[in-house]
Amino acid sequence: MNLSEDYDRANAVTALDKIIHDRKNEQDISSRPDVQYFGNLNASQRNTGEYINLTDARQLDNTIIHEGARQNGGRRIWKIGAISSSGTVEHEMTFRIHGVLSKINLVPGEISHLNAHKAAALTQRIEIVGLGSAAFDDMIMNTKIVTDAFRRFLGSQYLPEWNIGEGYGDIRLNCSCLYLTKINGHTRDEVPFGPGVDPFGKFAKYKSQGYAHTSANIVRYFKRGMGNDKDVLYECFPANFRAGDIVEVQGNIIAFPTKDNAIKVVFQMNALTLEDASFSRAAELVKARKHAPPPAYLELKRKNWYEEDDEEMDIGRTRRKFKDLRLGDRAGPVEKEQE
Repeated sequence: MNLSEDYDRANAVTALDKIIHDRKNEQDISSRPDVQYFGNLNASQRNTGEYINLTDARQLDNTIIHEGARQNGGRRIWKIGAISSSGTVEHEMTFRIHGVLSKINLVPGEISHLNAHKAAALTQRIEIVGLGSAAFDDMIMNTKIVTDAFRRFLGSQYLPEWNIGEGYGDIRLNCSCLYLTKINGHTRDEVPFGPGVDPFGKFAKYKSQGYAHTSANIVRYFKRGMGNDKDVLYECFPANFRAGDIVEVQGNIIAFPTKDNAIKVVFQMNALTLEDASFSRAAELVKARKHAPPPAYLELKRKNWYEEDDEEMDIGRTRRKFKDLRLGDRAGPVEKEQE
């Protein structure tokens, strides 16, 4: 799904810049007391790490790259953590970035024909762009600083320089998260799917084939609204998002080895917030009006006489009726007597 030609890019960029400025010092979603969830979150489902806004690269100074818990059958994974005074990892770092949704794939499609291995490769995936926003471009450049840190730590021969993608002539960022994690035997980390993430239970059959939905696969979906005259976040379904929405993405920047012995860096999404849906709705409305059938009009038949002629015809018709009436007779015209 891509942005349509009816999308108001200029005003969307202005709104995006304002949102980036307003949210600059906002705290992590999972630690906000005003967030309205469908259900209570346990400790493993809450992000307890520090929060980095990618608008400020200086926040990366006190971070360290470390090897995290292995995922998907023992695959090595490297993450960014906050460094303590003793030089050890204190907690995980969560990054956030704002942008405009340009591509979106958050609801699983047809997977009945896939085996477990291929199904486990499916992800909740989005792509965001800035449409020329300078603030967005700055955040992307700070993301590149993170990848350069991975290159220095792991070796540039394994991790090539990050190739920034282009979307609609602008910088773009792909964010994703796997639905399933490969496990060895029983795991206590298995958690239920979030609201609307697997609405038809398509992934349930893979649980018995060595895969599970764990805390590492959780993506929380929110939309911003007003409650009691203040800003409130409500948990929502992934199906609520559309291309053209202005969103906030939270997640971890991680690195892992590929099959060809290279290193890949990705933005692993763990929360997506709908900030402004007005531009996507306006574009859909304009598109609907363009393709709507023309309104039907009642075609008036033209007469060969004027309205004054109608009155004269009615008077003549009435006189003919009264001509054959007898006085006192209410039955109507009288038939002529036979001679």
